[in-house]
Amino acid sequence: MIKNTFWPAHRYLFFITMLLIFRTSPSCAFSSVDFYKEASAYKSVNAFAAAIHCAHETGDWRSRLWTECYNGAGIKTNAAWRMLGMPSVRYLSAEDVNGRDVKKVSSFRKYPTIKSFLKDYARKIREDYPVACKYNNNVWGYICGLHQGKYGKWATDHRYFEKLASKTVQLAPDIYGAQWRTKLTRQFEVAKGFGILESWQIKAISERLGD
Repeated sequence: MIKNTFWPAHRYLFFITMLLIFRTSPSCAFSSVDFYKEASAYKSVNAFAAAIHCAHETGDWRSRLWTECYNGAGIKTNAAWRMLGMPSVRYLSAEDVNGRDVKKVSSFRKYPTIKSFLKDYARKIREDYPVACKYNNNVWGYICGLHQGKYGKWATDHRYFEKLASKTVQLAPDIYGAQWRTKLTRQFEVAKGFGILESWQIKAISERLGD
C-alpha cells in the first residue's frame, strides 16, 4: 500500500506561517556583523561603533525592543514623535538614579524596519551628539561622543562608557578580523590626540586593550 505523502492544507499553512516568522523576525540569526553592514550606509555614524552601541543596548539582539520594534538603541518617544502619531510601545526598563538601579515604565519608539531605525538613529547622532558625529571615523571618538550629548549622556548608567569599551574589544575580531587589536590601538592613539578623552576614559580603554 502506497502511503499518502501529501500534507493536509492546515499543515502547509502552519509551515508557511512559521517560515515567514523565521525569515522576518529581527532576532532570527541576526548578528552584529549584519548590523554593521546595514549601518555602513549612514555617513553620520561609525558603523562599528553603532554596532557596539546597539548590541549592548539590545543584549546582543535579544531584547523585546529589538525583536518586536527594531529599536536598537533604546530611543524613547518625545512630544514631536507622539504629536505625529508615530508608533510606540511601553516597556519596563532600568534607569540609574543616584547609583541605584531603578525600574520604570517608559515609552519607546517602534520602527517597521532596520533601515527606518537607522535613519532615525543617524539623525539623532547628527543633531544631539555632535562630538560622536564629528569623530565618526574613529570608534573611540564616537563612543566618547555618546558621553557628551547636547542634553547629556546617552544613558543614565554611570558605567556606560566602560561597558561600551568592553563591547568594542569583544566585537572587534568579528568586524576587523585578525588585526583587530592593532586597529583598535591605532585608533586609540589617534583619539587621544583629539583631546576629548578624559583620563578615566583613557584608563578604561587601556585596561581593555591590555596596555
